[in-house]
Amino acid sequence: MAISNNFSGLLSGLSFTGNISKLRKAIMEYFESEGIACEIKDGDLFFQFNDSVYTLLFGIGNEYAECAIVYECAAEEYVNLEQHDKTFLADKVNTELDNHATVYAFNDSFKVTSTFYFTSKKMLIDLFVKHFNELNESVDMALDIVRDKIAETADAEDEKPKRIGFCVQESATVEKEDLKISAKKQ
Repeated sequence: MAISNNFSGLLSGLSFTGNISKLRKAIMEYFESEGIACEIKDGDLFFQFNDSVYTLLFGIGNEYAECAIVYECAAEEYVNLEQHDKTFLADKVNTELDNHATVYAFNDSFKVTSTFYFTSKKMLIDLFVKHFNELNESVDMALDIVRDKIAETADAEDEKPKRIGFCVQESATVEKEDLKISAKKQ
């Protein structure tokens, strides 16, 4: 029994969906044909599209291979948003758009992911294109919301009433000679 399990494991490693190297090579060939720069770093495949960096991850299961596309944004302006604004971001995008992408809002970043299973090279490319377009739609909406919330926060800061004494520079000492006093003669 152990020999047959080892043999089936060896065979699945030779198949397209059982071999991470073949999966990466296929998607990298696709990126090259589309003119998209990509690189493998620490086992993850990164690619750049419209000035944004995405991560592509592969997983091998028993019957199907899995692909996950991830966009993550960690900006100081996002970190400074209120918790309810971060929650609003995820809720708004996840409920407004009817697609496979999901937005996760964390304290220091937000992440947009889309995952799919495939059984062949053609299916990998076809589903990648579909899921990436949906993910990109969610990323665009999320970034628009974050920009709006950052602008609202900046406007609210500008509209806060200023307290007396905190915005005034130190006054110079006034000498007696500098004072001009006018008096009415009777």
